[in-house]
Amino acid sequence: MSSIAAAFDTRKWMSHVLDIEQLKLTDIVWPGSHNSGMDKKAPNHKLVPGNWITCQNDSFAWQLDKGARAFDLRLGYTTASGRPTFYFHHNGYESHRHLDELVEALAAFLEQNADEFVVLDFHQLGDGDKPFDHQQLNDFLLRRLGSQLIPFADAMCTVGELKRASSRRRIVLAAPHSRGLDDQYFWPYIPHKWTRQVFTDTATLERHIETTLRDAPYETFLWSLPVTCYSLLGGPADIKHKINDWFHTTRDWVTRCSIISTDFFDQSDIVRYCWVANSMKAVYGRSLHESG
Repeated sequence: MSSIAAAFDTRKWMSHVLDIEQLKLTDIVWPGSHNSGMDKKAPNHKLVPGNWITCQNDSFAWQLDKGARAFDLRLGYTTASGRPTFYFHHNGYESHRHLDELVEALAAFLEQNADEFVVLDFHQLGDGDKPFDHQQLNDFLLRRLGSQLIPFADAMCTVGELKRASSRRRIVLAAPHSRGLDDQYFWPYIPHKWTRQVFTDTATLERHIETTLRDAPYETFLWSLPVTCYSLLGGPADIKHKINDWFHTTRDWVTRCSIISTDFFDQSDIVRYCWVANSMKAVYGRSLHESG
């Protein structure tokens, strides 16, 4: 194994970004896991229709180990078992993975990798017309993760400042605004800049990315670029070669992004490209995108 390959450890890649202490969390290019709670190893995987709802290869713990640092989460709520339970779903189809699993995976991962940062993007809270208890979610997350959460007041701090302030606070929570959620710890809703078409081919997606990135990067908020294609019969398409082309670090797209959210993220080189892109941003800053 070469020294370069050895240095690229997907479990600790953020720790190995050159001069990452100079970056704010809103500067970082995050490799994202689209629909993170719907994976091939989930308990309900074989009982759901076709490939449509499956977007990742394995569990939250596995995704963390493989380098995902931003998690796109769609959460439902039930008390059917006699106790409050938050579950992951995709358009109403449940994976039978629960929020407990994500919290436990995070705790174990950060215990071993204390200089990695993670974004939990609760993009959807609710499942159709079913009731959702925002206060219960708030209390659960603050009780289980409170000492590891980065307050929104620190959103403009650099990674170096965050590390000096705390050896534990490494998690960003973001969700749609709700009265039951503590806005001291819940960051604002993360906008997803997607094509707004259910079925998208790669040519359409490429044009969308080019248009979306024309005015980027944005330096004051987190935002997500879903890089996904779906077909009527096959569900998520295999576009890893396109991803490797579009976001290669010899082009300027990757350094313009915030969260790059992909299906089966581990099959492409997106984590490695984010690693390099963040080093480039830390060293060169705004000059990366200055013309002339």
